[in-house]
Amino acid sequence: MAMDEKKKEALKSLGMILLGGTASAIMQGGGYTGRDFGVGFAARPNGRIWVKEGARNDGGMDGTSIGAMQQLAKEKVSEPLDFNAGVVYVPGAAQNNRMLQRTPENLASFIRQSKQEHNQALEQFFDNPDIPKDRAARLGMKQEKLLPKWWNDKDPRRPVTPSSSCVKRARIGANGDIYVVFGSNPNKEYQYEGNADPVKASKALYDLVTAPSIGRAVNSWKGDWGKRHTYLPKG
Repeated sequence: MAMDEKKKEALKSLGMILLGGTASAIMQGGGYTGRDFGVGFAARPNGRIWVKEGARNDGGMDGTSIGAMQQLAKEKVSEPLDFNAGVVYVPGAAQNNRMLQRTPENLASFIRQSKQEHNQALEQFFDNPDIPKDRAARLGMKQEKLLPKWWNDKDPRRPVTPSSSCVKRARIGANGDIYVVFGSNPNKEYQYEGNADPVKASKALYDLVTAPSIGRAVNSWKGDWGKRHTYLPKG
């Protein structure tokens, strides 16, 4: 049944009251009247009708100092260690770690940031009074991600590829010890003494995965690294 003129006018009036003219503008066609502007109207013929921004999809948190500073506080928290050095296992002839690219940045990516280094990177823009605190926090978080050294990362930030024909995986566990998997026994991890200090633990891993031969270095009886770090009895 066709809507009579009185009902149409009533709907137009209701639309103007409830939606700032949106409903009325739509019923008039295209939202353009040639005289009305603002919410519920278009600025030109067949233009898009202006509606206010809807509900935010981030819970209402905007780019103010509250949001940025909360995120900054989270970035400062040290998570349990679980860092994999990314050893590339190549069965066959001795690799002698030939795939490792020994640039300073690559080598540094095996080392964990100290708490002081981490906080300094995050807060480096706070001394500038012309930069708002929320912006300073965001800039600091971006800059920290550019450091080659890692923080809560699970693997190196640089594309390093230490390689071995003997060792399949080498990682730091939550207790700071070094866990090694050999290609000959891929279902077992061997535990080696690391360090409760995260930075020192990362340096222990560094010494292993940057050795001229990872397999020879990790040997508990003959390797320099293995003799220093093994828990296994030797005889």
